[in-house]
Amino acid sequence: MKKKNCIITGGTSGLGLNLLKKFINNDFFVHVIAKDNKKINYFNDYFHKRDLQSLKFYQADLSESKELRKSVSQLKNLDSIDVLINNAGSLFLKKELNSNGLEKTFVVNYLSHFFLTISLIEIIKKTKNSRIINISSWVHKLAKLNLNDINFSGSYNGVAAYNNSKLMNILFNYKISRIYGNTISTYAIHPGWVNTNFGNNNISFVRTMLKFVRSLFAKKPSNVANEIYTLCTNDKYLNYSGKYLVKNEVRKSSNFSYSFDLQDKLWEMSMKMINNY
Repeated sequence: MKKKNCIITGGTSGLGLNLLKKFINNDFFVHVIAKDNKKINYFNDYFHKRDLQSLKFYQADLSESKELRKSVSQLKNLDSIDVLINNAGSLFLKKELNSNGLEKTFVVNYLSHFFLTISLIEIIKKTKNSRIINISSWVHKLAKLNLNDINFSGSYNGVAAYNNSKLMNILFNYKISRIYGNTISTYAIHPGWVNTNFGNNNISFVRTMLKFVRSLFAKKPSNVANEIYTLCTNDKYLNYSGKYLVKNEVRKSSNFSYSFDLQDKLWEMSMKMINNY
């Protein structure tokens, strides 16, 4: 019997790795887009030695469009996409720009996933009961989004950039639902604070503090992966499409996130950007 296809971004650590394990152990063929070649080689060997060969890695830095385009061109050869999980995320406390001059938090957390989703939307649309999962966060409620200054041309605030990206994930999710709601089920979720390597790309003090607080309060990635797997496979959740979820229950997102005008402006801006992305 033909396996279902699941695509995951950022699948070599934390939540992404636990999602990979969950889906591959439940008879999905898993396609993982990840940056670190050493981790890709390690996990390729790890899973193949255990005869779990329904797995393919695509090496790409999500902040760089040329790398992501190579992965997208290969994924377009799939004849079905049952699940797309836009999971990868980064926090850059110091402003960093990609080769196109775009701020990396915006690109990695939002624009790369917008590009990936739009590029594959026709395959997703024709796959019965297909689902898109956009990983957001409750911090979207703290966002101060200015679409006229995505790059923070004045003073840069990494936390603000992160909050904005999580609001954009939800705006995007709602817009997809408005356009494709009859053929695709799409969800924006707050996974809770997950005990992962998130934030470890920053300076040692920040990294140490995040690690300490996570050890006290964060959820296990395997538990969150179980929640997301259920969301992607239980027909009950087809009725929850187009919603913002916490622990697979519908919750109210920020008032800004429901603005059709803001959703439409972000969509239009993003479509223009990926044409040159």
